[in-house]
Amino acid sequence: MLDTPHPHRGTALSPSNHQTSQHAVSRAEQVAEGLRRVVGDLVRKVRNEAHTPSSAQSETLGFIDRNGAASISEVAAYRHVKHQSMRLVIDQLELQALVTRTPDPVDGRKQLIELTAKGKAALETGRSQRSQWLADELKHKTNAAELETLSCAVEILGRLLAAEQNDQSV
Repeated sequence: MLDTPHPHRGTALSPSNHQTSQHAVSRAEQVAEGLRRVVGDLVRKVRNEAHTPSSAQSETLGFIDRNGAASISEVAAYRHVKHQSMRLVIDQLELQALVTRTPDPVDGRKQLIELTAKGKAALETGRSQRSQWLADELKHKTNAAELETLSCAVEILGRLLAAEQNDQSV
């Protein structure tokens, strides 16, 4: 009787289907936690081994590179930090000549933060160093089948991110 569809509720779950569903949720949660931990550790390890800028600086440079000139408020909102904290990061980047401030053409009271040529070069150098370190590790510590598995995982993660971006743009 549990396996028969109910006309108003759709298909009823049998005990075995319900257990499978619970197992899938539990497995998804396990994978999510493992993925969160490993990805975080990997990002920290790659940044450390590649000797690239602090997370705050590189994330800020990356945000401006991907989105174009932005106000300190916009960057702070993206990074979920206070305006004052972001101002300090921008000040550090400006002292290194990695960003410059220009008047906002729409609102003269605001300034927009833009990457300088040196900032773009630093960003690309950091990205290249991190990619090269990771590629070297993959070459020495994985086999062809593992590389293929990682390639598939990259595709899956890319789809998850694309779905997230599509949800936010609606």
